[in-house]
Amino acid sequence: MDFSRITWWGYAIVVAIGVGFGILQSVMMRGAMLGNKPRKWLYAVKLLLWAVALVGMAIISLPLLVVFVAVASLTLLIGTAIVYRKAQREAR
Repeated sequence: MDFSRITWWGYAIVVAIGVGFGILQSVMMRGAMLGNKPRKWLYAVKLLLWAVALVGMAIISLPLLVVFVAVASLTLLIGTAIVYRKAQREAR
């Protein structure tokens, strides 16, 4: 894995895609957990999307896969933490 072989704009594109993917995943998690009628089927859709995204990135480039996973995971964790804090505030 040679991270220096990828141009800077390649990383920038993957970071933007990772942020968007993380936000999408966070919205899906919120829909699966919260609301009057939680939609548990969104967990399966979320996992399927992760699998497709990981395989796609692995086919393109392993360094880009590492960056994508790191950015998308961090974005998902931040989004989930925000939803969790909001739900705790509303529960009080």
